[in-house]
Amino acid sequence: MRQNTRVNGRFRSSMSWAGGFSVVEMLIGSAVFVVVLLAVLMILDVSQRDYASGAAKSDVQENVRVVVESMARELRMAGYAPSNSPNPDCAVPPCGVTALTPSSVTFQANVDLTQPAVINKVNYVFIPPTDATKPCDPSDSSTVGRITRSVQAEVGGAWSPSTPTADDVAQCMTALSITSYDSIGAVTAVAANVRRLNISITGVENARGTSSRSYTVTTDVRLRNL
Repeated sequence: MRQNTRVNGRFRSSMSWAGGFSVVEMLIGSAVFVVVLLAVLMILDVSQRDYASGAAKSDVQENVRVVVESMARELRMAGYAPSNSPNPDCAVPPCGVTALTPSSVTFQANVDLTQPAVINKVNYVFIPPTDATKPCDPSDSSTVGRITRSVQAEVGGAWSPSTPTADDVAQCMTALSITSYDSIGAVTAVAANVRRLNISITGVENARGTSSRSYTVTTDVRLRNL
């Protein structure tokens, strides 16, 4: 608006404008705000995906390490017998490994500390997924590869229970590879001659429908009691 101001006896004309934003300024401000908001959302999305990826990698690494360490710890005890009495799988004790394949192993050891006078038969088996074309997703059992463990106790000349329950010790596994060696370090497939085993286990991330990364742990186990 126009205003007249008296200065030294004379009137001078000046212009003053009411405060506010024009439509153009509001549009520009809104555009800048939207750009900044989108940038923040993109950073948050990337951070969330990185966190989820790191958590999935940590989970599979921990799962593989746990099952490898569990197998190695029990296998090192193979051949330890509370007595030298024969049992259904061992005519001449002590016996360590009694059966093996490239993806399974059965051995004898006292692994039940609550029954120190009992010999146990322990069996680890890799069960591949029925649908290996899809990433591992626990909600779809056909995509889940497993490593199972079962234990029996020798009671009265027989294994009890006669049909043991095989419990999952690891899921989302894609491979269990076992190489066995005799006392001179030669590869052997004869269970009674096994004195050392090389165990390699590979697991994959629980991807739930997306691509996944694998992780492999390998260890060498000597049978201390043979």
